[in-house]
Amino acid sequence: MSVLLGGFFRRALQLRGPLVQDPTAKVLHALLIGSSIWMLFNIAVILPFVTPAKVLSIPLDLLLLCTFLIAWILLQHGSMRKASLVYVSGTWVVITVVIVLSGAMRSFSLVLYIALPISAAWLLGFEAALLTAALCLVCTLAMVVLASAGVKLPVYFPGNPLGVFSNVLYAMVIATVPAAQVLKIFKEALAMSQYDILERMRAEDELRRHQEHLEELVGQRTAELVEARDQADAANQAKTIFLANMSHELRTPLNAILGFSNLLRESRRFPENERRDLDIINRSGEYLLSLINDVLDMAKIDAGRIVIENAPLDLTDLADDVMDLMRLRAEEKGIELSTIHTGGFCRFVRADSEKLRQVLINLVGNALKYTDRGSVIIRIGSRPAEDPKNCQLLVEVEDTGIGVAEEQQARIFEPFVQVGKSAQKGTGLGLAITKKYVKLMGGSIQVESTQGKGSLFRLEIPVLKLDESEMPASIIQRGRIIGLEEGQPERRILIVEDQLENWLLLRRLLEKVGFQTLVAEDGVSGIKKFSDWRPHFIWMDWRLPDIDGLEATRRIRELEGGREVKIVILSAFAFTGYRQEALQAGVDDFISKPFQAEEIFDCLARHLGVRYKYQTSTAEKSPATLLPDDLASLPSALRKELSEAIISLDIARIADVIGCISKHNPALAVKLSQYAEKYAYSSILQTLQSSEAART
Repeated sequence: MSVLLGGFFRRALQLRGPLVQDPTAKVLHALLIGSSIWMLFNIAVILPFVTPAKVLSIPLDLLLLCTFLIAWILLQHGSMRKASLVYVSGTWVVITVVIVLSGAMRSFSLVLYIALPISAAWLLGFEAALLTAALCLVCTLAMVVLASAGVKLPVYFPGNPLGVFSNVLYAMVIATVPAAQVLKIFKEALAMSQYDILERMRAEDELRRHQEHLEELVGQRTAELVEARDQADAANQAKTIFLANMSHELRTPLNAILGFSNLLRESRRFPENERRDLDIINRSGEYLLSLINDVLDMAKIDAGRIVIENAPLDLTDLADDVMDLMRLRAEEKGIELSTIHTGGFCRFVRADSEKLRQVLINLVGNALKYTDRGSVIIRIGSRPAEDPKNCQLLVEVEDTGIGVAEEQQARIFEPFVQVGKSAQKGTGLGLAITKKYVKLMGGSIQVESTQGKGSLFRLEIPVLKLDESEMPASIIQRGRIIGLEEGQPERRILIVEDQLENWLLLRRLLEKVGFQTLVAEDGVSGIKKFSDWRPHFIWMDWRLPDIDGLEATRRIRELEGGREVKIVILSAFAFTGYRQEALQAGVDDFISKPFQAEEIFDCLARHLGVRYKYQTSTAEKSPATLLPDDLASLPSALRKELSEAIISLDIARIADVIGCISKHNPALAVKLSQYAEKYAYSSILQTLQSSEAART
């Protein structure tokens, strides 16, 4: 038994692990074991004779013992620095407490303050020794100040011969052992043979040559990486230039196709079948434009040129705009398209309306593409955020389409990936752009789908809440512009454009309303016609045969009256960088081709302050949005009756219930009638369910 115990203690007290060959670790290990044994002996001797006045000595001895044991464990696990920190800091704490409780400046334990920095220098280096010495000096200075002020500290450990001997012994140990270790290392270094020194010098020389070789390799690899980076930058720049030029070349004819087809659609001279043909031309042109925009958007995202531009936004108007844009496609396929506003809806927010609108268009367009029957529902709501000034915008787009297989759901957000029907048109970029836009706005998007039953896309975006009073005055939609209001001064507009079809389209748009126009087909003649004719406004193309539009703008600005004239670049270049370059060149605004007539007239109104006459549109308007709060105000009996009538799909009964509702709330009855006329019964039912949830 004694043999087994002896073997156990020998194995427990041996230094193991990665530090077993480290001489400093070996000495520290022996010091910790010896100090621990001494502390155990000290506790065992003192414990039977402990008096109330000396009761604090036991916890202090135990604290020091724990310090030694923790440092010993860390040493066994290969943590030399941690073990040294625990040993030095723990010893300093206990020493400081003992000095304070044994008479402060009258305590013989101050000798430990001299020895401890030596151990710190040995184990942790020069800076640690300075820090330890500084701490000891600060504590000593504090004791001097207290003693000078006449403050008497309680003395729990009065000096006695055994205590003095113990302090001197421990001070000699923690000072002599490090000093002896350092002297031993120094002696070994002096005793090193000349052969060993030469071998070390040769090894150092070999190491230096190897290091120089590595530096040469690193320099070579760095040069290769720089060259590869430059090539990648050049390729990226070439791609950007190619896309910009291709965009320009494609947008220029598209501008004429869309512009003239819109003009012809407004004419009443064509029979209905030819108007349908024009609609097909116009939709095909818009589809081609959307493909071009998708490719450009991906290029701009990859190049890091997309920025978030937040502005006040009415989410209800945004949803209605998207509905109006997508309604014709839904009606052509016989699909019910509806919007539902869930409870807690934040209507007025600050967000990037263009990107949010594009996200909704992409999701709804994707849903309509892959749905042949049933419905597409947009749910818009919000939930509170941690900051009461913000909210989390929640949007769901649900369809009853073909769905997406579970194994394909992770791929649908990748560029150029289309799943489901192989014959679907498009680039496969819509969902990729949507995900990147949502991420740029700080949000997230998920998809839930069952193949053959439909899909649900859910996105969440943080937005800033606004009050209605913080919203700017909305632009009133009064219908198609048919002329200028009477009583306004005449406005002369110069068109600088080299493409016949483009300046012909623009001139026809402007003269039809009542503007005076003049055309210049290159930059030099544009400058001359400005000097001769003095227009109030110039539509300036960027790419011209002689000098480009930016140079022509600079020269016009230097002429008399050139600072006052409004100059707007009208170009097929669509990258953000071109817009910034144009504005820096001195133009007042930038509009991309192909343009809409509304963009042209809005720009003129902004810069010239002109006012228009409108023809009231007779086109069918989208029904006003039905909110859960609208239905929550109805009596419970009417809500129940309406729900049962819709579930039964009894048209006459639904009409009767709406008639009863008109007695309570005529405006709500009008909304319900509009939904019923479009057979949007599921939207009414889901809004009813949302209102019931809000009431509970």
